[in-house]
Amino acid sequence: MKTKVIIYLSCMFVMVSCLKTIDDEEKINEIIIPDENFVTNTQNISVPNAVSIHFSNGQTIVNNPFEGKGIIINVINQNVTITSSITNIEINYVLSGNTYDGFVKIYGDYKMGLILNGVSILNRVGAAINIQSSKKVSVLLVDKTSNRLIDGGTFQITEGERMNGTFYSEGQLVLEGNGSLLVYGNYGHAICAHDYIQINSGNITVNNANSDGFHCRKYFLMNGGNVAINAKSDGVECTNGYIIIDDGIIRIDKSGAKGLKSAENTTIYGGKIEIESLDNGIDAVGNITILGGEIYCNSSNIGMISKGTISMMDGLLVSTATKNVFYCDNSFTIIGGTIAGVGNATIIPAESDCRQRAVVWKTSKCTAGQLIYIKSSANSEVLTFKLPRAYSGSMALVFTSPLLQANTNYTIYKGGSVSGGNDFHGLYNGAVSSGGTAAATFTTSKMIQLVEM
Repeated sequence: MKTKVIIYLSCMFVMVSCLKTIDDEEKINEIIIPDENFVTNTQNISVPNAVSIHFSNGQTIVNNPFEGKGIIINVINQNVTITSSITNIEINYVLSGNTYDGFVKIYGDYKMGLILNGVSILNRVGAAINIQSSKKVSVLLVDKTSNRLIDGGTFQITEGERMNGTFYSEGQLVLEGNGSLLVYGNYGHAICAHDYIQINSGNITVNNANSDGFHCRKYFLMNGGNVAINAKSDGVECTNGYIIIDDGIIRIDKSGAKGLKSAENTTIYGGKIEIESLDNGIDAVGNITILGGEIYCNSSNIGMISKGTISMMDGLLVSTATKNVFYCDNSFTIIGGTIAGVGNATIIPAESDCRQRAVVWKTSKCTAGQLIYIKSSANSEVLTFKLPRAYSGSMALVFTSPLLQANTNYTIYKGGSVSGGNDFHGLYNGAVSSGGTAAATFTTSKMIQLVEM
């Protein structure tokens, strides 16, 4: 028989005087406390093997059909601790409602489902959701729901346990669904798994990570979804493994450190990636390989850095940096795709390993917003690019495209105007440029053409 437990609080909202409400535009290290107007839009759904937790008006409502059958739920105020000894059924924990002073903590030795059906949780002293299980957690963001997880900037750690994020799991996290999830990481990481993180779908926003936006150990895999990250440290960090982005959209805005950081390889097969970083844009201990997608890195340090190789196979890449636009300990290989990269310096692609022509132009004294375009002697425009920042000293431009033809004369122009076309972070497609000053000429007699003024 299903049981229903209702816990009443003497006060509907419990808040701390040091916490305050701020706008999203303010600095990310402030503590966030939610307003009362967040609409979770909980849906009427049917879920098999369900245990439901609903927070409403200071009450905690628990429906546990497995009471006495392997699942024990302890509720203190709106702090919910679940202990499961079931090892043959995948239980689905369904969370909904709104609490300003609570958490959900789960112990178990078997994979589980976590259904976020319009829930908002603020835990003032720890993780909003804390999964103390090394097994896989399949997280479903229910369609049409809005979900929000917030910590209060202080963590009270249980001895012998890790709790390294607002949404924390000892095991694997797999996120999917068509709903939305908003996470504020006021203490440290926003979403953290001691194993791997996989995103298949969903609209996920990290709006206030005091450390990393996503933090995991084994690997980070993105197959789809729409992810936005605002983090004081790395946007995504994988400490022991690799990063793969196969599809979806990921925007890393105002990253205080690296955009994507991996301890092994970083491989991009597709999708759309946009990174604004105060340190390196993409940083890998292993190789960086781009096989497709649209990628933008705007870095205040190095655009892409690898202790292995950097390989451009296909896709579109715009990378800008204040220092090196590309740097790697081994080879920089170009097989296909389009690159427009600028920095104060760059590593030169390895000509013997390249299969597509490229030009590296070293110049100086370029201004922000200045147009750089390249035309052939037959007036065919192959590059149209507006610089995102000024370079008062040296500047290196790396450009490759299937449009570059062998044994053809080209002229590089600085300044002028552009009309028409589509703009991807300063790189135009199908545009027409005019005016400006001829700054350099080159002939594509070699696979990699170095041009110096």
